[in-house]
Amino acid sequence: MVFSDDTSPERLKQRVDSLRRCFELCALISSSIDIDDVLERIMTASRQALDAETCSLLLTDPESGDLVFTVAQGPVAHLLPKGRVLRRGEGVAGWVQVNEKPVLVPDAYTDPRFNREVDRQTGYRTNTIMSVPLAVKNRPIGVASLMNKNGGGPFSEEDLELFTIIGAQASIAIDNARLHTAMLAKQRMEFELEIAASIQRDFLPHTPPCVPGFELAGASISCDSTGGDYYDYLPHPDPASSGFSVAVGDVSGHGIPAALLMASARAFIRARANMPGMLSEMLSDVNRLMSRDTGQSGRFMTLFWLAIDPERGHLSYVKAGHDPALVYNPRTNTFQELDVKGIPLGVEGCWGFEQASRRGIEAGEIIAIGTDGIWECRNKAGEMYGKTRLRQVIADHSSLHVRDILQAALDDVNHFQGQAQRQDDMTLVVLKALQNGGLPIQNCST
Repeated sequence: MVFSDDTSPERLKQRVDSLRRCFELCALISSSIDIDDVLERIMTASRQALDAETCSLLLTDPESGDLVFTVAQGPVAHLLPKGRVLRRGEGVAGWVQVNEKPVLVPDAYTDPRFNREVDRQTGYRTNTIMSVPLAVKNRPIGVASLMNKNGGGPFSEEDLELFTIIGAQASIAIDNARLHTAMLAKQRMEFELEIAASIQRDFLPHTPPCVPGFELAGASISCDSTGGDYYDYLPHPDPASSGFSVAVGDVSGHGIPAALLMASARAFIRARANMPGMLSEMLSDVNRLMSRDTGQSGRFMTLFWLAIDPERGHLSYVKAGHDPALVYNPRTNTFQELDVKGIPLGVEGCWGFEQASRRGIEAGEIIAIGTDGIWECRNKAGEMYGKTRLRQVIADHSSLHVRDILQAALDDVNHFQGQAQRQDDMTLVVLKALQNGGLPIQNCST
């Protein structure tokens, strides 16, 4: 602090008292980490310490750069609503903000920087003003002002020095309180995301169903805490069949928006799968419902839905803009694709989907249905994993249980990706027709 050159015992005592009061005020301001409480403490402490009648604290809007009234105390404080905007550079506070210098105005009405509009609106008479900039690491965050000494008279240079020190400490306290608030918000968001992720994990099958003559395994890995990929084991569309069906889907994008649309799609698919009808009819109904939800948002979902009747050896399938399923025959060491026309769900509500079929599935044949997060995965060099690598992994491990084939594929993708950041959700479901007298069936739900 810089005071006059008077070194008399009385002046020295005043200096010591001012320093002590300053330290006490700074400690009081820093004793809270609640942002609203900190702001009120700053102005209450400043107003009482410097015997001011009125005070205001304005924070800088990070987007516009304007000053926003955040705290007002005094006779007309109720007439200065929180959120009132003072344009950048406007008034004495605006000058302090732009020039980043404290200012002492002995007579407000003779100073050209003074904005009389507030006095006109409130009926208050501002006589003298003291304003200091608030900044953290050379970054302006606001302006604090005191108006009118109690009992009359102007503020002094010593008052300005004390207010400047309080303002510097107040800036740090505001920044700390903001950081604390942001940290709490981040923790709350992480907690809520973990709850959302847990709920979404429960949407996916925990174990595959027991299907005589078949092994099934599936996995879905989200890019973020939550994702938009989906897979499910569902009833066969023919109630008389002892078979089953498998659906694999991919909502556009990832994260919470994709997860919400995935949850809606799952509900539509499950509800429709429990009513009679062909797969094409089911998919058309689901699409009509989803189109109402997506509207003009531009969001959509791709889907591949496969139904297998083991007794008849019959496969039927529909597709909504999804990649074809891969079928590998280890006897001939060849791959085929199950493909059919169909646009993504949620694009055109009146679209009628086609259904395709295949008769016969050979013992040992493997069917893989995945999302593009697998073959479009990239490594550090920007190279794409591709379907050729996926086919090779399936072929190399075709003699194993499907859960081991699945794990081998995911491990290979992760090894290829290396340290590169994952950009999309990944889902893969693998089915295998069992050899007669071959591998015992894997564990499954009953």
